[in-house]
Amino acid sequence: MNDPSSNPQASRGSSPMSRRTLLRAGALASVGIVAAQWWAPQQSAAASAAVDSSRAGTLDMVMFGDAASETAHVLTAERSDIVAGQLGQPGRVLNPMDPADFWGGTTAFTLKVDPKAATYVSVKFWGGDCAPAVEQGWRLQVFLDGKVLGWLDQGPVDNIDLMDVAPRRPGGFYCHTLPLPLSATKGKTELQVEIRAMGRIWAYGATTDKFFYPMTTPSRGIYRAYTHTAPYFQPGADDDFGAPATPATRPNTDAEQLALVTDRVLKDQSQILYNRWAPTLDIYAFTTLAHGYSWPKSPAYRNPEALEKLCQAFDGTYLSWQDDATVMTLDQGWEGFGRIGAALCLTWDDLQTCLDRTVTGPTSLLNLGFETGDGSTLNGWGPISWANFGTFAQDTTVFRSGTASMRATSSGKNLIVGTLSKALTGQGTFTFSVWVKTDGSKNAARAGVAFTDSSGASITSPAMILAKAGTTVWQQLTATFTVPAGATQYTFRVGVLNGATAYFDDVEITAPNVPDTTVARRTAYRDMLLASREYWRQHQRSYTNQAMYCSIGIYTCNRALALLSPADAWSEDTAKSWLYQAVGLEPWAGSQDKAGSWTWPLGHDYYTVTPKGLSRELGYVADYGETTGILVRMYEAATQGAGGAPDAKLKARMITMAKARSWFRHPAVDPDGYKTVRIETQIGWRNEPYPGAIVYAQLLDHDSSPVSAAAVFADPDLVGYTQQMIEDGQLAPQLDTYLGTGLYTRIGLNAFLFVAEHLPAFQALPASNKRLPVGSWDAPDFVFTDEADACIAVKRGQEVLYSSLYFRARQGVNDMARVHLISPQAERSATVRVTSQFDKSSADVFTVQDWVTRDWGIADPDSGVDVPGGGLAPPGSALHQAFAGEKFYLAPVPADVPDPAQGATALGVEKVLVGRAPFYVLEYAGYIVAMNTSEKQTFTYRSTSSQRAVDLNTGKQTDLRRPVRVPPMSTLVLYDASCRES
Repeated sequence: MNDPSSNPQASRGSSPMSRRTLLRAGALASVGIVAAQWWAPQQSAAASAAVDSSRAGTLDMVMFGDAASETAHVLTAERSDIVAGQLGQPGRVLNPMDPADFWGGTTAFTLKVDPKAATYVSVKFWGGDCAPAVEQGWRLQVFLDGKVLGWLDQGPVDNIDLMDVAPRRPGGFYCHTLPLPLSATKGKTELQVEIRAMGRIWAYGATTDKFFYPMTTPSRGIYRAYTHTAPYFQPGADDDFGAPATPATRPNTDAEQLALVTDRVLKDQSQILYNRWAPTLDIYAFTTLAHGYSWPKSPAYRNPEALEKLCQAFDGTYLSWQDDATVMTLDQGWEGFGRIGAALCLTWDDLQTCLDRTVTGPTSLLNLGFETGDGSTLNGWGPISWANFGTFAQDTTVFRSGTASMRATSSGKNLIVGTLSKALTGQGTFTFSVWVKTDGSKNAARAGVAFTDSSGASITSPAMILAKAGTTVWQQLTATFTVPAGATQYTFRVGVLNGATAYFDDVEITAPNVPDTTVARRTAYRDMLLASREYWRQHQRSYTNQAMYCSIGIYTCNRALALLSPADAWSEDTAKSWLYQAVGLEPWAGSQDKAGSWTWPLGHDYYTVTPKGLSRELGYVADYGETTGILVRMYEAATQGAGGAPDAKLKARMITMAKARSWFRHPAVDPDGYKTVRIETQIGWRNEPYPGAIVYAQLLDHDSSPVSAAAVFADPDLVGYTQQMIEDGQLAPQLDTYLGTGLYTRIGLNAFLFVAEHLPAFQALPASNKRLPVGSWDAPDFVFTDEADACIAVKRGQEVLYSSLYFRARQGVNDMARVHLISPQAERSATVRVTSQFDKSSADVFTVQDWVTRDWGIADPDSGVDVPGGGLAPPGSALHQAFAGEKFYLAPVPADVPDPAQGATALGVEKVLVGRAPFYVLEYAGYIVAMNTSEKQTFTYRSTSSQRAVDLNTGKQTDLRRPVRVPPMSTLVLYDASCRES
């Protein structure tokens, strides 16, 4: 830390922050679990500063905030405070810069390392700390002698900590472990270790200011740092990690939340139908309208106005696409115009009259008879901001025709109410008529038209027509005039003043015809659907969830084409092949070329989903692997609306995939301290938060609800998992998402499907006694292995081990595994070294570059993001990679994979296959995992540390003095308690 070149803040001239003591909140009283038997009460600071020599392989330990320990380890710190931490243990926080910068405070110290053996570093954190908002997911990065230990984002070795918005282990401490490069420790007995605080990283940011965000609040508390030689770190008996209490069950508030969500959905339906300008409705809004057409509680239910508005939204999309081709590739997402195809299928039987018209846009206004609304609202009408003095609503006691009118009362000043929607007009003669009934006040009521140009700018309009004074019977107001020059759109308005009340009914408007585009809707929609299908079949994605989205779009476009223009449609079998590939029922063939030939970029035997049902990418996928909601959408796309039909094969595969996710749930607590279940994210390779989200049967995200899989698939296991969520009181908190305003129409569509379709279907299902495999710590033991993804989930007693043996191996076999070991007593996460086995004598080699961020832009040429070699450089002084120069051997790949050595010759190019070894051996915390990921080879496991172990698949003792054969696509999972204690 004395060398300015090693400190990115040293030359910035930032003023020192005044010292302060940050008292973290105490352990949540209602949260917790039983303490581990081998953790004794805390001893004195002096005793804590010493290394417990009873733990074999522990080399050194520094206790932050303890003067003796910090002095002994030559600790220095900048922009850091000592805190009176949890359980009476001191610690440090690293503070933001002033002014705020990506880099925050830092602390450096010396720790002993082994000059020959592999050395690990572990850091102790308080699990109750969390960030106040998702934007404040601060990271802590380890540096060795000034070099970055690993990568700042999504490397096999990355942050020592990433603080997210939920507490990771409330009421207790946890440890995270990282391996040190052998090149950094060889021949040395001590290293300078530094921990630097960083701000948030948005992995999809294409520029430096969008990738690196400033840190604005203090980091998580840092309590101790250790070096050791065994991958599994056990603290000394004097090192207290806490003993939280058992969490309680959350009180059920589902009914209250459901009422709020239902109210939001009803308001959305009215707003989309009556208040929104049709040409600007986005894909989520018009999809909501298409579904609302079949929901009896919606104002759009069997409403011809809803169908016309739906087509007007398609018209607007078509015209926008004609002006800008990226409307299909950017605005619509990876599905292209697939949402239009799905909406056409949903409403096809009633849509024919609307389809017979030409593409124009809205040529009429809605609710001109005031028939929809209630005693406090009137759909499609709103006050003009500068004349909002009074009240208006639907009135069903006074009307000229139909069943209702508008009642408007001014408060002594002017009240003007206008249509929230707009209509198009041509040039020529314009006529309107409206009936009004007043209380006899002088000049109390009026009506008129307001015109705008194509940009929405106001144009001088004819004066409003006044009602006759002194009469209380229905009278007709009419006007005929010439449309002002330049006007292309109009709204209709009525007004009341002088504290009077008036009733309005039966508005009729005759506007000049809009210039005909001469494009028939059927032709326009056919062109959109065909162009979308043709583009996306040539731009298919490789990651599982992305391939699913593309396939849904391709399929739904083709299904609508089969209705709209059969000559342009593929057969149903051809179209459904895209869905089958996306779920692993058929080999993934990649994109097609222009002529329609498949490209097979990963060979003819690659599947985007493993045989056991997990997303197949670069190992286990956590959040992005939660594809159950996408599967529901895919199945509904294939079965709903005109031309849809059940598909038993597709449904069975989807159920397998949804249930495969259940192994990766574990007991946890929610932010309020109640028991819940979270998704396993520590071993996930792609953009993971720690801890994972609350998930039971499926993840609630922008496009799915917590109950849709159970509702649509009606599988007893999925139903049971969902019912467990409700028993735990964890449905209502998730419904908060539906009440937010972010991604409004997208969330609104999700809320609609939950309220109108999926929740009623789920509630009609019978009770199930099925529960999640680790829905509680007392659940039965199990071993789940997925050789295609090289990951495991193992429950042994009240302990669960998750591991990805194929962790972020983008350019070659990195011999790094991620592990996560949790129990009621403890939590450990780590990146540890594993042993791989394959013929490396002729293998290509990738040399780790001196980069500190990953090069994902080059890896994904279809992303549209241009990122330089080595990724985006972080702010401040140039940084160097501690692992630079290490060699990663490329695993063998099938002979039909194009350019199998590309990962060796093209720096930074991400390859899905070259980092996956045929055979792995992981030894951690007494667990021995020998996994054969090959489809034809048999490997042999030879123990170097154990003589006998329990086979957790069978429960039987295994003699390890003799080699054990591991057949293709199988995994040996053993446990040797003596290894854990050594």
